[in-house]
Amino acid sequence: MQKYYEIPTSKGIMRGFIHIPNVPKYPICIIFHGFTGCNTGTKFSYTTLSRILEKHSVASIRMDFLGSGESDLSFKDMTFQDELTCAKMILNEVKALDAVTDIYLLGHSMGGAIASELAKLYPQDISKMCLWAPAFNLPQAVEYLKGNVVEADFYDHNGFEISHEFVEDITARDFYQNLDTYQNQLMIIHGTNDTTVPFEISKKYLKGFHQAAFYPIQGATHNFDKLEHIQEVIDLSYHFLTDTK
Repeated sequence: MQKYYEIPTSKGIMRGFIHIPNVPKYPICIIFHGFTGCNTGTKFSYTTLSRILEKHSVASIRMDFLGSGESDLSFKDMTFQDELTCAKMILNEVKALDAVTDIYLLGHSMGGAIASELAKLYPQDISKMCLWAPAFNLPQAVEYLKGNVVEADFYDHNGFEISHEFVEDITARDFYQNLDTYQNQLMIIHGTNDTTVPFEISKKYLKGFHQAAFYPIQGATHNFDKLEHIQEVIDLSYHFLTDTK
């Protein structure tokens, strides 16, 4: 059953969907969208995956972070820390559900960085984590903005308003630190033709994680822009989250 879902916060309402399978107990996967994304995912991948998981007795919740999609606020109001706070609220929300047996995380790009940071904070609460091209290069990717002469209150990043606070927050972080804090099951998927999060950096983050299962998608871009690539990503994620082959 797919249901519209709201999570009230002190700053506004997060909006999204929860998928509940028709079984008395179930694991649940929290899905985090990426930078300027929303709860449907690239190529509607989160929606597709959530519906498949539901049919195989795995619940999921996919929310728009505050400032994104249909949730309250504007993107210019948010920082990485704000989104991480939203992620903590979603985690607490699912921990309060009586039917939940295990909690999984899935995140794409900046959503992968959010998932990784959350898993560092609550390593014992997360049984599985699936990362699609996690954007641990974010500090380097936005560093160029700090060199711009800006008289306005916000940077123009490809048509998106990005606050100075967002840039300062991101560039002060090192997402490679303490990756081995999370010791449970982990799968990472990364396209070999990714230029947004260059595939070469996978060598760096793989050294930090504890026994990550790594799946390169040959020829795939950051958003998996071919049907065969996004289908492979969904299939790999589904099998990982349902323990099927």
